[in-house]
Formats: sequence, structure tokens, C-alpha cells
Amino acid sequence: MRQQWLILSVVAVLISGCTITDNDRTSSLPPVPTRDVLGAEPQYEPYHPSANQDYQRDGQTYHIVQDLAHFTQTGYASRFGEESNGKLTAIGERANPYALTAAHPTLPIPSYVRVTNLSNGRMMIVRVNDRGPYNKPGKIIELSHAAAERLNLMPQSKVKLDGILVSPDGSLSGLGTEGSTIVKQSFALPERPQLVSQALTLPATTGNAADENTVKQPPAEQSLAENKTDQPVTPPVTTSPAPESINGYMVQVGAVSVEQKAKEWQQSLSQRFNVQGRITQFGSVYRVQLGPLNSRQQALELQKKLTDQMQQSSFIVAP
Repeated sequence: MRQQWLILSVVAVLISGCTITDNDRTSSLPPVPTRDVLGAEPQYEPYHPSANQDYQRDGQTYHIVQDLAHFTQTGYASRFGEESNGKLTAIGERANPYALTAAHPTLPIPSYVRVTNLSNGRMMIVRVNDRGPYNKPGKIIELSHAAAERLNLMPQSKVKLDGILVSPDGSLSGLGTEGSTIVKQSFALPERPQLVSQALTLPATTGNAADENTVKQPPAEQSLAENKTDQPVTPPVTTSPAPESINGYMVQVGAVSVEQKAKEWQQSLSQRFNVQGRITQFGSVYRVQLGPLNSRQQALELQKKLTDQMQQSSFIVAP
């Protein structure tokens, strides 16, 4: 009996030694690196009283997610169509293609979710303020134009959703915060610029036909030019059926499916960064590019401005 007790004591010491060694080994592992994730700024908002009840649609019952912190889902994403612009969302807000918002069938409204494009690893935070998508097999979320562009979302891109719970004190938790440092900075694409064309006007003090060639600058243009005659004018947009050869470096900021939106986006960026730009058509999309620039260094500097000032991703197109 004494011998058995001695053997058990030795075994216990050996097991204890192994456990200490494993703990030491675990504690010596480097911390898991995190990455900055931009997007809509998660803020505490009470759930909308009428938009968070279980409901039925087309014979299917939808149950609102109760445990947002542990919510995760994988599938495909769609974009809001043109018909959605300006319509009332489930929360009573007007749908805005330039806001970082989304629609989901069962997530609480409003709530925040981290969206990861599994095709390229891009992540961003979006605010869920509407219901949908419906009648789109395999689609689990519908994203605004701004969110889809920043994720470089393609029809075949699979996405992963991870919930973010915002407590009343503003603290964040949930699967959507793991491995991420959420940068609390909201951003969106610039609002559509007011395009005002110059018009030939007759002076109010005379009806002289010779004065019909006098061009009067509208007030909106005077504001943009800050009443300076030497203010650079945004270069005209050129649209080509395919990316033709260029004499300098171009910085491509994105692509959209509507030509007019591409033109407005390009003109806004060209004016903001005082650089030329162009639109090139590729299939059914229109690429927005800034340039040409004389050197790769100038292109890199423009990329840095786009990132620092607008959190806008881009890439360089070499001549």
C-alpha cells in the first residue's frame, strides 16, 4: 500500500510538471495580430420598436436574431438597385447609395455587422437599417453602392458576416470585433455634385442682340471657383470602349455600372485632388481613373491622399 501511494505521488508530480510546461509554452506565444477595419462607426442605438418582430413573407417565417454577439453567416451579397435610391427603409430612413448601409432579413434594426469579402479579404463595417434581400437564392445580405464598391464586390464574391454588439456605454463585443481594430471613422462616397452648365443670358438692362454672346457664371460655379479667375477647371470626362494606351500612370479608384455615376464620381475626385481623370468602359462597367501622372511616385502620392483623406482604396495602372 505504501509503495502504491509512492507511485501515485510520482505520477502526479510528472503530470503537474507537464501542465506547467504547456502553460508556459502557451503564454510565450505571440499575440494574434489584428487589422484595422473601417466603415460605419458602431454607435449604440435602441432597436426600432416596429422593425424587430418575427414576421412572415412569401410563406416563410423569419425570426429576428436574438444573440447578435455570436451571429455569423456565410453566403453571397447583392447590391441595392437604382429603384432603391430614396425609398423608405424599414427604420424609416431614406435609402442612400453613398451611406455604408445594408439590408438583412433577420438582423436587429439598427445593428452593425462586419462584412468580409472572402474573394479578396477586404473587410468593412456596415449599418443594417432595412430588410431584405428576398427572392434572390443564395443572397444573405444586400449592400449599398458605397459598401459594395469598397469591398470590390463581384456577383461571384462570397461574403462572411459577423455581428457586432454595441453596449449602452459604447463598448463593442461580438465575433465581428475578433481580430479587428475597428477604426471609429464614418465615411462614404462624396455626394453627387451639382452639375451646373453655363447658359447664355441677356443682360437685364438691355435688349441689344450683340449682348447675347455674354456668358454669365451661375452662383454655384462662382462658389466652386471661390471667385478666382485662375481656379483650375475640372477636365472633361472622356469615355472609351476599352482602356486604350496612355502616356502616364493612372490611379484607378473603382468601377460602377452606371456611366453617369462614374462621371460624377470622377469629376468630384478630379476637383478635390486637382488632377485630370477619365472614364473607361469595360464590358458593362465604367472604370473611374485619375491621371495621367508623369511618374509612379506621383501616382503613389495620389494613392496616399485617397487613403488618408477618404479611406478610398485604389491601384496604379502603368503606361
